[in-house]
Amino acid sequence: MTERAQPRDLLLWAAVRRLYPGLALCAVLALAGSFLAEHYGTPALLLVLLLGFGFASQGQDVRLQPGVTFCSRQVLRIGVALLGARMGVEQVLAVGSLPLLMVLSCVPLTIGTALLLGHWLGLPSMQSLVAGVAVAICGVSAAIAVAAVIPAGRLEERRLLAVVVGVTAMGTLAMLAYPPLLVAMGYTDVQAGLLLGASIHDVAQAAGAGYLVSDAAGDVATLTKLLRVALLAPLVILLGLILRRGEGGKTEFPWFLIGFLALFCANSLGWLPEALKQMLVSASAACLLATMAALGMRTSLGALLAQGWRPMMLIFVMSLLLMAFATGSLALFSL
Repeated sequence: MTERAQPRDLLLWAAVRRLYPGLALCAVLALAGSFLAEHYGTPALLLVLLLGFGFASQGQDVRLQPGVTFCSRQVLRIGVALLGARMGVEQVLAVGSLPLLMVLSCVPLTIGTALLLGHWLGLPSMQSLVAGVAVAICGVSAAIAVAAVIPAGRLEERRLLAVVVGVTAMGTLAMLAYPPLLVAMGYTDVQAGLLLGASIHDVAQAAGAGYLVSDAAGDVATLTKLLRVALLAPLVILLGLILRRGEGGKTEFPWFLIGFLALFCANSLGWLPEALKQMLVSASAACLLATMAALGMRTSLGALLAQGWRPMMLIFVMSLLLMAFATGSLALFSL
């Protein structure tokens, strides 16, 4: 047994030595971005991405590439699987029928419109899909989750990063602009909370925008936003099955989605102790931060800027359309 185990031990140690430099650098950038986010109130994912851009030249080092690539793929999948621990059916049940009707009408409409608009703008269909899901559901987390189920070679990393940058910028802008606009238009606190929760990309941004209006608006915005987040689980699984259909033996089955679904179900059934749940949620956030660092290091800023105005225009227009869809559905379902 010892003689058989020794080669395996040597191979494992060799793999660790090969991955360690890149993994360590991604972890350091993730920690640095988290520290800056806590002190300056800026989204951690965006800061880590920017730090990754700053280390892009180091990311090309042959000693760092294996670990950086591992973070951008395997660690990404682990992070997406662990996302299931923060979602559950109770998020759907807690907000009642009106937010549910609004979300179920706005999300598919937004994704479908993004695909059509992206085609009109001449963007790749996978980039349009990722942008549509990011705008419709929960920003950067949704973009990363969908990107993880897209078969290799069908979405360039620079195009994913264009979505990440655009949706983060638009979410921040919406958080600042929408609350005073809705108050000026005479919406009640509950109505304003519904619209903010149905239209702003990030959970923290939607909640913050709601509480800028009132405590009641903040509570409704948070619950409505969480309902959109709850749709990420079935949507990612559905997209994974559709996009990999017909791939045959060219790609591996996305087993991380099984972990995602298992944690989602366990959380819904109350099987996850609160301490374990918080640990898994924190681990998911850490994995996604390390992934953003790796993606930034693997992307040339010049190549990102060379994409031009079309990706940003897609996200800008879709963000405005999402608010229009939410306003229309609120008026329709309130009759």
